[in-house]
Amino acid sequence: MYRQLFVALLIGLGMAAQTTDADARWNRRGVCKPALEGVATGKGLFGEGSARARQAAVDNWEAAAENQYGRVFSNFDRASNLRWDCAKNALMTAKCVVIARPCASRISG
Repeated sequence: MYRQLFVALLIGLGMAAQTTDADARWNRRGVCKPALEGVATGKGLFGEGSARARQAAVDNWEAAAENQYGRVFSNFDRASNLRWDCAKNALMTAKCVVIARPCASRISG
């Protein structure tokens, strides 16, 4: 009984050692850079201005990430440590600021 448990444990450890390196290649957030800021404004009523400002801030952040660190870091979906600040500046204008760390996936070895 103990021998089977010991063998199973050794096999499990061996499999974990084999898959750790391969799994790291598919890490969605393999390498992260220092945080960048994206800023934008949007106009519209009933939340449309905020939605537009939010999307424009993401676009601005992605452009800044690509410019600073390269295209591999410019995907907002892979960013980490997201911080949002959106506020209305006037009746129909909203301003959004997003701060996030650009991360690149580790798809290739």
